Amino acid sequence: YWSSDAVAKDVSTSQFGTIVSFAESSVTEGLLYAGSDDGVISVSSDKGENWTKISSFPDVPAYTYVSDICPSKYDENVVFASFNNHKSNDFKPYIYISKNKGKSWTSISANLPEGVVHSIVQDHKNPNILFCGTEFGVFITFNKGNEWIRIKNGLPDISVRDMVIQEQENDLVIATFGRGFYILHNYSALRELGNISTEQNAHLFTVKDAKLFLPR
Repeated sequence: YWSSDAVAKDVSTSQFGTIVSFAESSVTEGLLYAGSDDGVISVSSDKGENWTKISSFPDVPAYTYVSDICPSKYDENVVFASFNNHKSNDFKPYIYISKNKGKSWTSISANLPEGVVHSIVQDHKNPNILFCGTEFGVFITFNKGNEWIRIKNGLPDISVRDMVIQEQENDLVIATFGRGFYILHNYSALRELGNISTEQNAHLFTVKDAKLFLPR
C-alpha cells in the first residue's frame, strides 16, 4: 500500500478505516454489525456501547473489503457476510455464515462461479432461501448456500450492487451498477421449488387469494 504522502496520480492512495456496510438484527434490538474496507467486522450487542473486532475469516485474504452484512431474520446468532477482493486481482466469490454472532465463520460460496459478491438478502418466510448479487447477476440458494442457481431470465450479465425484498408483495428489488433497476415480481413460487420431486409430472403452485370486485 502506498504511503499517505503519495501523490494521487495513477495509483492514488488507499486509506483504511471506512465503514462500508452496517446492519442491525431484526430479531434482537441493539445487536449491530459493521463491516469496513480493511476486512474487519465489528459486533456490538449493546447498541454500540462496546464492540468486538473480528479480522480473520477462513480462506479470506487479509484486508478484504466487507461488501455486505445480513443478520438472520430468524435467529439472533446467525449472520451472513460477503467480501470483495477485486482490488487485489482476486475475483473469487466470498460468502460466509456465522452461527455464533461472528465468533466463527464458514464459507457458503459453494458452486458460485468467479465474480465478486456485492450483496446478500434472506427470504422473510423461508430461512434457507438466500439471494446474492454478484458482478455477473443474481443467484439463489434453497439450502442456505450448499448450492446456488443463477436467476437470469430478463436480467443481463450485470453487476448487482444492492438488493431488498418488498415483503408485502414478495418482490425482489435489485439495483445494478449504473442506473439499472430490476424487480422480480412475486417470487413466492420459488419457495416451493425445494419441495418438488423430480419424479412429479406436474406441480400446482399455491395461488394467493384474489380480491373480488362486484359492481352494484
